[in-house]
Amino acid sequence: MTAVKSKSVVSRSPEIVTARILDAAQAEFMATGYEAASTNRITDAFGGSKATIFRYFPTKEKMLEAVIRRIAGRWRETVAREGMPELAPREWLELYASRILSWLLSEESLFLGRLAVAEGHKFPDLSLVFEETASKPLQRILEQRLAAWTRLGLLTSRDPKNDAVHFLDLLIGGPVSRALYHMPDPSDREMKRHIRRGIDLFLHGCAVVGKLRRSRIR
Repeated sequence: MTAVKSKSVVSRSPEIVTARILDAAQAEFMATGYEAASTNRITDAFGGSKATIFRYFPTKEKMLEAVIRRIAGRWRETVAREGMPELAPREWLELYASRILSWLLSEESLFLGRLAVAEGHKFPDLSLVFEETASKPLQRILEQRLAAWTRLGLLTSRDPKNDAVHFLDLLIGGPVSRALYHMPDPSDREMKRHIRRGIDLFLHGCAVVGKLRRSRIR
């Protein structure tokens, strides 16, 4: 019998089709950026038809939004994969900061940062996607914990929402900014020192007089 060349079979499951399209789109966006991304190359990588792609995502911008939401939503796999355990404030904050930095310093998270720097002005509405999907939920976790610790008398946070923002600025901003501009990665020891020093400064600002001792930075 003569062999018949068959096309790649595309699943009829919407979830599987969506995942395959977004896998192809993310790889293309990460390789070329948004403006230079080719829907033809995305279609080839997807293995289905362009009609199928545009049935799920009518425009390239909608495809990018879905990629951003998927990457932003993955914070749960790193930060909250097993929940945040009940620990003393310092130990809890160290775990929280290290998990967030581990996620934000991943290649796909840094891709979003670099995309925002290089091409963010072209789609201002998408700037809110990351904030709604990742930034606010992460901030809310810390905000709730600060309020709980204040009620227990473990520290003093008069404005947990604002203090959560300042904590993230203090601990996250520097390492992420340096990584976005391809500066050398800090060693594990340097990163731990950065986290501990930042937490030291933060906790002394939220100290309950007489209850919080200065910790020695190792």
